[in-house]
Amino acid sequence: MWYLPSKGGKMALSDDHRDAGFIIPRLTKHPEVSSVVDVVTFRIARLTAINTCAGQHWMERMFDLGLNEWWLLAVAHAHDSMRAGDMAELLVMDKSQLSRLIKVLIGKALIKSEPDVQDARATIISVTPKGHMVNERILQEVLHRNESVLAPLSVAEVDQLNDLLALAAFAQRRDIFFKETRWPSHL
Repeated sequence: MWYLPSKGGKMALSDDHRDAGFIIPRLTKHPEVSSVVDVVTFRIARLTAINTCAGQHWMERMFDLGLNEWWLLAVAHAHDSMRAGDMAELLVMDKSQLSRLIKVLIGKALIKSEPDVQDARATIISVTPKGHMVNERILQEVLHRNESVLAPLSVAEVDQLNDLLALAAFAQRRDIFFKETRWPSHL
């Protein structure tokens, strides 16, 4: 592996691709890596962990909810009502964890659960009036806090970041889908 200077660091070139006896350098997309902390997916996971930890703290302090509880409430709010199994797929959560969260939110009168009239095995989750009100208050706080996360970026960079994250998520879902047989359909 050898490197060329590039904006913001070095760009790795691989010399292991040959065509008719000639070495054809291939630019890799990943920046130079000297340790795991340089790996793009590690950096994304670390950013997620930092925000999850901070979010969990203020969410519990301000609203007496955990992040997973709010995510369930917010998704139910966004879809009016939703089957619990579909909710588990959307949140990338196993059904037993989702079931525990549903019980907590029912206990706080934020959601309700009813049998699905089309499939007796399924449960429909919907948000109560209190749940809608709490979700709106939380969403305002989330948007306020996101502004500080996005503060170093221009509007164009935020748009580009959103597009890049969507593209990377789509490509990851596609790659996993073709390698694995069980993957949530919504990802």
